[in-house]
Amino acid sequence: MLLNMTSQFLNSTINSTDSMETDYFTICSDMYEGVVFWACSSVVLSLFGFPACVTVLWELFQKHRRGTPTTPNDVFMLNLTVMDSVFLGFMPTSVCNYLFWHNWTFETFLNFLYSLSLIGRPLFMTCICLDCYLAVVHPIMYRARKGLTSRVLMCVVVWAVTLAYGTAFILIDGLYYQPITLWPQLITLPTIGVCDFFILRALKSSDPAGRDLHPQKKKALQIIINSLVMTVITYLSPVLVFSMRTMMPGKVFLCFAIFPLISFTTAGSALMPVLYLNNLGKLGFIFIH
Repeated sequence: MLLNMTSQFLNSTINSTDSMETDYFTICSDMYEGVVFWACSSVVLSLFGFPACVTVLWELFQKHRRGTPTTPNDVFMLNLTVMDSVFLGFMPTSVCNYLFWHNWTFETFLNFLYSLSLIGRPLFMTCICLDCYLAVVHPIMYRARKGLTSRVLMCVVVWAVTLAYGTAFILIDGLYYQPITLWPQLITLPTIGVCDFFILRALKSSDPAGRDLHPQKKKALQIIINSLVMTVITYLSPVLVFSMRTMMPGKVFLCFAIFPLISFTTAGSALMPVLYLNNLGKLGFIFIH
């Protein structure tokens, strides 16, 4: 991702490919605070996020092995966790390549992988949110259409869009500067916000006496609030910052804004599996009772 963000800036001042590759890895050498924050946070998030993703995959496998019926949420969570696992698994190498190895070809491959976090992840979170919305607000219709075929097709579409974006990130310089890159986030933020509002209203109206929620409704509430929190933390800041990018000098934007924003998207990949494991009761802390 950073490769496409910097290429347009570098191409405006550098003609030689070798020189552009050198400057790409050293452009922030005099403004290194953002790079240090990105490097440290990426490594820390990968160290606890990747094992959490592997644990989620193991729990889903064990659930299937026990013969427990697969739910639509399981389908979306499986695909989301696979994306997060791949992305987090390569983050330490991304840091090493930028700081030490300076391999241009490998950086291009890493640029492709960032599409998993920037494009695929918000789309799968939207799918999870919509599924919870239907389960809580329209339970009769949800039970009638609970088959997995449509969910699998949705996953196929999300993967296709994600891989297409990843390929475009490699082939089209400066694509990240175009508004089309932000549309997954622009879809995710209002969708999850609206779903959360209607779910909360439905849960409140279904139990006006204030008694304890049914376990299934409580689980749906946990999932949707986790999605809302992760979406706001992960994608609201990038959308706001990118909307103001013309107000910042190019180098300041690259070195002081872009690197911390990458850390926010990485945080979403690392924290979501932890919250999911907490919902399963596998961790000792509780966010929502």
